[in-house]
Amino acid sequence: MRLALAMLALLGGCDLMRDAPGADASPGDATPPSEDLVTPVGGPDTLDVACWNLEWFPKADATIDLVASLITSLDLDVIVVEEIASVDAWDELIARLPEHGGVLSSHRYTPTSYQKIGVIYREDLVTTSEPELLFGADSYAFPRPALLVHLSVGDLTLDLIGVHLKAGVTDDDAVRRAAAFRTLDAYLRAATEDQIIVAGDFNEQLDPPGFEDVMAPFVDAPDLYEFRTAGLAADDVASFIPYQSLIDHIVTIGDLGDRPAVIPDLEAQLPGYEPYVSDHLPVVVNLPM
Repeated sequence: MRLALAMLALLGGCDLMRDAPGADASPGDATPPSEDLVTPVGGPDTLDVACWNLEWFPKADATIDLVASLITSLDLDVIVVEEIASVDAWDELIARLPEHGGVLSSHRYTPTSYQKIGVIYREDLVTTSEPELLFGADSYAFPRPALLVHLSVGDLTLDLIGVHLKAGVTDDDAVRRAAAFRTLDAYLRAATEDQIIVAGDFNEQLDPPGFEDVMAPFVDAPDLYEFRTAGLAADDVASFIPYQSLIDHIVTIGDLGDRPAVIPDLEAQLPGYEPYVSDHLPVVVNLPM
């Protein structure tokens, strides 16, 4: 009943280069987000990192309020988000998160059409650098350039790379994703930072036939790359709702603990989640600080 009332109060496909719904949204007066809309997955003793495809954000009039309340209620410290399709709506989301700041990709498909990657972070805990676009000249492998942000959390420093790889199920789509993994692998092996997180919408599952070929550089180096979503794949847990598939992943390099990723069951906790928020669920990993 509480969740239904919260929804009522708050209510008061991916590569198409089209004008996004909500593109004309404008920031309004910031309202405090709900702190108990769903069960938290974060806590005070861990760095709680998530990736979340927000599906042409904002999907509906209620989306901004709902996402702000979900981030707050889930108790997330760092969130890589994909498919930000309105800068005005992004600005309003950040305004509605009093404990968080945000950085957003500068990339556009065209002057009026884009799906941006962003990073939202808890300002009293995390210090960030200016974002950097990676592989911007390689639109074949990266239709949306990867976004690099350097993070400092106390004595911990790490690189966070947000990705949104080529969508689609054709052979050409898979070839383009395979090219992206080869480029990422070369970049990561040359990186100077000891701890790195790669998170986002990989548009690739860990278990269907042929995935080893697409993800070969990562799959063939388990001593370097740790898929925090491997356990979810083994348990058939989905991040992409329409096809019940796991295509959103968090991969880590370095000594960042051994906790597996989790996916909060927001569909069960929040009636109307998919039509009002996203067709993807967030993937979360709790890292020791």
